[in-house]
Amino acid sequence: MSLVKNTASVSGFTLVSRIFGVIRDALIAMVIGTSAQSDAFFIAFRPFDLLRKLFSDGIFSISFVPQFSRYLETGRRKEAVSMVFSALILLSALGVFLMVSALLLAPWILRMMAPGFVPGGEQFAFTLVLFKIMIPYLYIIMVISLCMGVLNTLGNFYVPAITPLVFNLVVILFTLSATGYFDMPVTGLALGVVFGGLVQLGLQIPFMVRCGMLKPVRFVLWHPGVVHSAKKLIPCMVGAAPYQVNILAASFFASFLPEGSVSFLYYADRLVQFPLALVAVSFSIVLLPFFSKKAAAGKMDEIVPVFDTGVRLVMFAAIPAMAGLMVLNGPIVQLLFGQGAFGAHAAARTAQCLFFLATGLWAFIGSRVFVTLHYAVASFRDPFFAGILSICANLVFASVLTGPMGITGLALSVSLSSAAGFVYLIFHPPAQVRFSRIQMVISACRALFLSAIMAFTVNWAAGFLINDAHGKLLLGAGVMVCVALGMAVVFFAARAMGFPEFDMAAQLVKKGAKTD
Repeated sequence: MSLVKNTASVSGFTLVSRIFGVIRDALIAMVIGTSAQSDAFFIAFRPFDLLRKLFSDGIFSISFVPQFSRYLETGRRKEAVSMVFSALILLSALGVFLMVSALLLAPWILRMMAPGFVPGGEQFAFTLVLFKIMIPYLYIIMVISLCMGVLNTLGNFYVPAITPLVFNLVVILFTLSATGYFDMPVTGLALGVVFGGLVQLGLQIPFMVRCGMLKPVRFVLWHPGVVHSAKKLIPCMVGAAPYQVNILAASFFASFLPEGSVSFLYYADRLVQFPLALVAVSFSIVLLPFFSKKAAAGKMDEIVPVFDTGVRLVMFAAIPAMAGLMVLNGPIVQLLFGQGAFGAHAAARTAQCLFFLATGLWAFIGSRVFVTLHYAVASFRDPFFAGILSICANLVFASVLTGPMGITGLALSVSLSSAAGFVYLIFHPPAQVRFSRIQMVISACRALFLSAIMAFTVNWAAGFLINDAHGKLLLGAGVMVCVALGMAVVFFAARAMGFPEFDMAAQLVKKGAKTD
């Protein structure tokens, strides 16, 4: 099985899942818009969404997969199975403890997350109810992440990749049906999140049983592999998830801003998550087991060329995606969210947030790929420092920019802080891996050059093709034509100019990069 085939498969399922995720968010925007209700839901959902990204997007696997892979690569499958079962028991115990703690400490947790919501007020009280409804989702996320990491390492990328689609479908179903039964429609959404997680987990359990991962020959509660992974868990999360932490911090600041600000940032983040998941998460999910296995076998020379090619192609894809979101920010937001309770003001403010948040897309994606490499070769220090740098920088930028720029300043602060963390990682690669920074920068410059041509062309075409006054159908057609035009400009310009990244991508698609 080739890396290219696995990455394409994961990317394909991720694309479909994200499309339905956008449909889900569009329906939520139509039902609840950007109001006090939506702010309450997104604040209550934010910590669970953070955990979902930490765990379900593969960040939890970063601490678990390398050690699990070592057992498999050295022929100790019984130890690997024992490690999985030990992790399941300990995660269950931790999950119960966290759920009880979250239930008891919910008022204090919300005061920290949204200090702008007045304790005792109606919005605070309703946010508290939504938060308590979604508490079971916390445990569900943890078990889903364990199943995902195990199945990916065993070569089953399809099931973990398709279950987020099921989650989105369940939430869509609740949005269309359950919200009408409550005085506050977002209550139905909170229930949809919990039931969606249950269905997502239920689909993975049979495959875990089929692989024999839930039937240990011997049971060890504190398995050495789990203990080793647990020691690395917090540093791994800090290093791998500064973007998610920074978005959470931005929501903290946004709670002080006018009504709807939390929602504007949420919807902008959802659109940035589309290319971020499609490129960075898909690459990381496939590359982590590959790098971990090669590192465990001592084949570091096989890691370097794959990473060098991968990071150049990732930059070559991320920068045009960034430019596309910046140029078409307004039409995309209007097309996807501009209906029902989501009015023109909400669309305009969300588009402004999207513009500034998209400026950091290259850093969001690049950081994830570098962190994946570090953790696969058991390098934890530099990603941790990069994460701390990014988080601290975000707090400084947010404090400075919120006053003059409002909610858009918070979006820009997330982008700037991510760029700071990424630059740190570029100059601090793992000691065992020597890649060409110069070639990566050259690839980025080529992509920037193509993006400038593409942005000019798409912006010119949008003036003729996109007009919201003509209705959704024509607006959607205009956006799709502009997106297709942008992709065509990048493709044919790269080919005409003989950029090596075009040939690299073509060769990978044609031949594949074999894992064996």
